[in-house]
Amino acid sequence: MICLLHRLQATRAVLLSGLLGLLVAVPAFAQSVEELKVVLADAASRNTALEAGRKVASFCANCHGANGNSTQGDVPNLAAQNPIYLLNQINKFYTGERQDQWMEPVIRLLSETERLNLVAYYTFQRVTPVRAGTGSKTGHEVFLRVCARCHGPQGLGGERFPRLAGQQHDYIVKSLTRYRDRTGVRMEPEMLAMTAALSDAEIRALADYLSAMR
Repeated sequence: MICLLHRLQATRAVLLSGLLGLLVAVPAFAQSVEELKVVLADAASRNTALEAGRKVASFCANCHGANGNSTQGDVPNLAAQNPIYLLNQINKFYTGERQDQWMEPVIRLLSETERLNLVAYYTFQRVTPVRAGTGSKTGHEVFLRVCARCHGPQGLGGERFPRLAGQQHDYIVKSLTRYRDRTGVRMEPEMLAMTAALSDAEIRALADYLSAMR
């Protein structure tokens, strides 16, 4: 009985410690978002951040490309991504809220300033769509029905939702299939709801359309 009590106390201490860690992390990361906005709003600070971020991006180039256009079909482009959205995702990898065997170790090597500079660099890179043309009519119809409300009519995203325009085709298919089948690590409620009724053909058509958007 005493042993069980000690275990319960130890478990409670760990949970409280983790909760306090989250409470401390949230204001800190909220502050980093405000710092990023200040940097991007000032031309001199922005140019300094872009140059520093270009150097940091060398850590990411093998997978995400030197300018944020991925070299692998199942790895996302980071170029021209919404800066606040991208910073929040990077910080989630830093804290372990998002998990990936490759991303977490790399992100944890970066200081807060390096993460801000990295985001600034990718934000001002141009996306190179991997597909020519405008995509299929079916893909456009699915996009308007399923994606445009949150990701915008041009697929450019926002602070809460990522840019989809020009994204890697295979990455889109993989991500949407995981959400629909509930087999991925990320279980965003909006995505689960919007992908639940998509067929394989609709997912492929949507990926065709999004990967060709500019």
